[in-house]
Amino acid sequence: MEVVVDGKFGVTAPDTGTTFREVFDSQRRSAATRRRIVVSFTLDGELITPEREGVLYSQPPGDFGLLEVRTIDPFQMALDTLSGLGGLLGTMERLHAEAASFTAAGEYSRALEKFDACFNAWDILLRAVRDVASLSSADFRTLKAQGETVDVRLRELQDSLLRFSAALEFKDVMRIAEIVQGELKTALSRWKSVVEVLGQHVARLSGSARPS
Repeated sequence: MEVVVDGKFGVTAPDTGTTFREVFDSQRRSAATRRRIVVSFTLDGELITPEREGVLYSQPPGDFGLLEVRTIDPFQMALDTLSGLGGLLGTMERLHAEAASFTAAGEYSRALEKFDACFNAWDILLRAVRDVASLSSADFRTLKAQGETVDVRLRELQDSLLRFSAALEFKDVMRIAEIVQGELKTALSRWKSVVEVLGQHVARLSGSARPS
């Protein structure tokens, strides 16, 4: 079985005497030595899911022809993720304002639609920030945004979103509005700062920080 890494032919995996688990692990170790991470395996044209990878673990690679490995610089991936969060935060500001307007006008059905979109956007932001931390080994206990650690900001947001989710389930518009306007609207500026701090952290580690 031929192994192609990022479009370049690499090695030929032995048909016998090895398993796919050894091949996958070897490719991940090889990527790590180049300060990259494996983001996908494609086997004979089939993108390998984690479930499929587990099924293949004990099998020899001899029955297959081509394994394509895609890797990426984790710092670049983190920076790319962060670059998309500016637009997301802008969208969240708009959604908060629209939800407040519909609530004030008594259009509760439309307000709920906006609140639902708000919740999903906050969830996306939270997941993205955690992904960036994982890619860049960021320590939320030491990184600070607006005078407080990111760890504290994270716990504050999780608490708000937990209550937000419960209120959404019961379609409690006034309770949702109270959480969004009283907590999350204010939190937006803090999370803009969190994104900026993470960006500085990743840039510093990747060597791409620019002098001011």
